[in-house]
Amino acid sequence: MTHTDQTIDEQVPEWTTERAKNDPLAPPPIYAEIQRSDTPIRRVRIWDGSEPWLVTKYQEYRQVASDQRFSADKSRAGFPLKNAGYQSKRRSFLQMDDPEHLPYRRLWARHLSAARMEALRPAIQKIVDDCIDDMIARGGEADLVEDFGIPVPGLILGVLFGIPAADREMFLNLASTMSSSHSTKEDTARAMQELTAYADKLVADREAEPQDDVISHFLEEGVGGGVMTREELVGTVVGLVSAAHDTSTSMILFGTIALLNNPDQLAMIIERSDDAKFIANATEEMFRYIAPTQTGRRRLALEDMEVGGQLIRAGEGVIALDHQSSRDPDMFEDPDRLDLERKEARRHNAFGFGTHQCAGQSLARVEMQVVYSTLYRRLPSIALAMPQEELPYREDTIVYIIDKMPITF
Repeated sequence: MTHTDQTIDEQVPEWTTERAKNDPLAPPPIYAEIQRSDTPIRRVRIWDGSEPWLVTKYQEYRQVASDQRFSADKSRAGFPLKNAGYQSKRRSFLQMDDPEHLPYRRLWARHLSAARMEALRPAIQKIVDDCIDDMIARGGEADLVEDFGIPVPGLILGVLFGIPAADREMFLNLASTMSSSHSTKEDTARAMQELTAYADKLVADREAEPQDDVISHFLEEGVGGGVMTREELVGTVVGLVSAAHDTSTSMILFGTIALLNNPDQLAMIIERSDDAKFIANATEEMFRYIAPTQTGRRRLALEDMEVGGQLIRAGEGVIALDHQSSRDPDMFEDPDRLDLERKEARRHNAFGFGTHQCAGQSLARVEMQVVYSTLYRRLPSIALAMPQEELPYREDTIVYIIDKMPITF
């Protein structure tokens, strides 16, 4: 049945990131209810009182994410912003449409290619092993956030972007301020200002003394080649470094919880830690199962279009959910079950889809493959040191994260 533009005759739900206490890894329960209902595309009320369309199904998600008639430009009137801080007209290349977006995309694709990221595997392996060595040396207890979840991504980004490990906590705290739906416009502006000042210093250092890192290459090819301005490079470093840090930390922490909740899968990943093909597939299943970005892909319809039988008018906002669409039972059998041998695991939407698909996905894949094949093999008796339901989950951020996670091993 094809719907018109009339309002669906159901109460408009409020946007939420609140998870079920008994299943903190699953998306908020209301989104599964909507996905399995007769109207899986319906309006949702967000923070500013507007009511964009919510997309929960897999195929419809991919349509919205890949169709150029859905704009990613947050400066357009009616765009479904994530919070008050996003009212700034300043954009990164992530919020540009093609053809404006394409030169940036090509530059990132070249320097964050699968081959280049694979070449970093030995360095990533050493970082992971060194952090585990430090935990073991201090005894059988640790905070997986402070001692592993934060430093591992920070050190890896240090290799890639030339960011000193000493600055990793600052990046996480400031990025989380920008992510929080409770942050005021002033909070977000302050965090952005501090991050931008630091990124500007990094760029200035590379201008004075180029290195074999992404920032130096972008200065030469991006700024020097006329693809972007120096100011845009600074903004790109801020956006991508903070996003890459938060998502990697989240995948480490929630990946550990997922395995502890599924001891058969934990045993399997320990036993097969040297099976590269299995680890690669298991990592994709972890991305599907966790999909840590909570705010979905935000878009604005540029013309009237039909999505899943629902007419969406030009000028109406759309939020397509990464996490819930990756648990669509029409695409994934028994989608709420963690199955490290799932054949279709790589079809997930955790990295988005289309021209705005995550530029850092190759880095994320190698990073998590190393973490998942190493952490549990070296700490096979890993366990939470506090009840799972009492962990300080941070649900109000763009990337789902935990503030503290004491473990024993």
